[in-house]
Amino acid sequence: MEVSKLNRFLGIFIDGIVAYIVPAILAFVAGATEMAWLISVSYVVLIAYYLFRDALFGGQSIGKKVMKYKAVKEDGSSLAGDFGASAMRNITLFIPLLDAILVLIDKPRLGDNIAKTKVVNV
Repeated sequence: MEVSKLNRFLGIFIDGIVAYIVPAILAFVAGATEMAWLISVSYVVLIAYYLFRDALFGGQSIGKKVMKYKAVKEDGSSLAGDFGASAMRNITLFIPLLDAILVLIDKPRLGDNIAKTKVVNV
């Protein structure tokens, strides 16, 4: 069964909240302690989460776990620990409009085409 557009949107929305928690905390600490370099570290953490989120947590990002779907390779195998495929799949999220249009017109995301992955219900 295909993962609904609403579930995919909610999953990425949840991931966005999760991804910004650490930078927000580090930015607060940096402002309170005058350790401005923490802000740079926080953005490295944010980018790393977005790129590698499908290789973490048993092959599902936190948003995907909550919404009960996951990204898998075309043969159905898990992305758990496959940081290269996760990065290839998620690098296109830095061009958000293109991926959003493809999902809205029922086409695979550009990242899914590049990494040879798909999303499935769990």
